[in-house]
Amino acid sequence: MRLRLVFCVTLGVVAAHWLLMFGPLSLTSMVIATPPHAPERLQAVWIEPPVVIPPAQKAAPKPPAAPPAKKAIAPRPAPARAAAPPESVAMPATAAQATTMATHPLAAGEMAAPNITEPSIAPALPAPIAPLAAPAGPSLQVHDAANTAIAIEMPSDGSALAQQMALRFNVEGVVKGMQYHAQAELEWHTDSQTYHARQSISAFLLGSLEQTSTGLITPQGLQPLEFGDRRLAKQRRVQLDWAAQQALFTPERTPAPIGPGTQDRLSVFLQLASMLQAMPALRTPGTRIDIPTLGARRMQTWSFGVQEEVPLELPSGTITTLRLQRLPQPGDEESTQLWLHPELGYVPVRIRMEEPNGDVMDLMLKP
Repeated sequence: MRLRLVFCVTLGVVAAHWLLMFGPLSLTSMVIATPPHAPERLQAVWIEPPVVIPPAQKAAPKPPAAPPAKKAIAPRPAPARAAAPPESVAMPATAAQATTMATHPLAAGEMAAPNITEPSIAPALPAPIAPLAAPAGPSLQVHDAANTAIAIEMPSDGSALAQQMALRFNVEGVVKGMQYHAQAELEWHTDSQTYHARQSISAFLLGSLEQTSTGLITPQGLQPLEFGDRRLAKQRRVQLDWAAQQALFTPERTPAPIGPGTQDRLSVFLQLASMLQAMPALRTPGTRIDIPTLGARRMQTWSFGVQEEVPLELPSGTITTLRLQRLPQPGDEESTQLWLHPELGYVPVRIRMEEPNGDVMDLMLKP
């Protein structure tokens, strides 16, 4: 009984193994009958794929920039309106402005884009301010004995001065304690618009000195344009730029401001003659004539005081002259006296100059 049970169990186990190995449901038949994609599914289920770290992705290249579009030319907008005042500031409105505010659709506080086609109501800008002129220098001034200014009235055609004249002088003087004798000449010619003057002094062993003056004739008298001063081999010049109101020196120095009536050291004597000839009131003793006078290196004001008429002894005889005294100025101690001949149009017939160091130059008209 027992053996029979063992035999049956053994036989059942063998039969089961046979069915599994060689029967219709064996593992071999199951593998062969699997469709072609089955192994891939089994591999995905049972075999875990290795972890692969992907490489860093490169940034995608930027697409090429589109060419800039041509800028449309818009019509020029009208000038912007004046900015409205802040709400906290109350601004008075004119009647016209109040009417406009009452009828304008934006009066209730609506905001809208500015209308560039609306005509501008901005106030016109003021005209540009012209540059200031160069500062004017001292000007010709005349005062009577009571220190009252006298208006200058001169003929504009230059008729107050002889058109042409040549005067010759004997010169006596002292330079550094040495006496000398020389010859001098003063000549000029004019037309209705211009003048040219020249003065020369020559002395044996001392050399020569020459001054020249050229310029215009105006209602104020002579208006020099260039002054030249030559002493031995030294040549100096002064150009008067009336548009810029300044005198330019050669060799170069700081320009000097000039004003109406400015003269040079040669034209000043001709200006005095023409003024006294044209204006008899100036011959009254006590009259003072202030003339800005340019030398070769600086500007000075020469003030002449009119004195009385006095006789003057000349080689040709005694004549009546009007004497003028140049009044000294601060820092200028040179003294000059003039004797003017009425019959020659008040031109100088004697000029005496004295320096503080003792130098003297005395010019006397020759016969």
